[in-house]
Amino acid sequence: MKKIIVILVMFLCAASMPTAPSHGNEFKVREAKITEYKKWLETLGPRGSQYWLRLDSSRRPHRLYLGEAFRGADAQSQEQFIDKYSNYLAGHPEKFMLIDLFDADTNKLVGEYGFGGFKMYPDPGRGAATLPK
Repeated sequence: MKKIIVILVMFLCAASMPTAPSHGNEFKVREAKITEYKKWLETLGPRGSQYWLRLDSSRRPHRLYLGEAFRGADAQSQEQFIDKYSNYLAGHPEKFMLIDLFDADTNKLVGEYGFGGFKMYPDPGRGAATLPK
């Protein structure tokens, strides 16, 4: 009788436990998406359209120095660029990295990307002193 109860309990446990979905290629899909972001960001980088000129990843949040093309872009394009850059830095298409946005010419803080989303300050350098390179 004990064998039957044990077998029944094991069967019920096995039936009630959710099976782990087999997403073995999830990492490959994620890696492909991040690689796609990297290629796109390289076209907008220092040797491309110059949306961004350099990244200081030695500090947290990362400091992204923006170029002339970024300032000339519309708000939607700016937000899309920063969103993708944040995903790329986080290494995951659904996660984000905190970024402080600096003007590459003046080294002044001009915006941020964080928990509150994308925000550009109305006055470049508002409340921020010129910082060393």
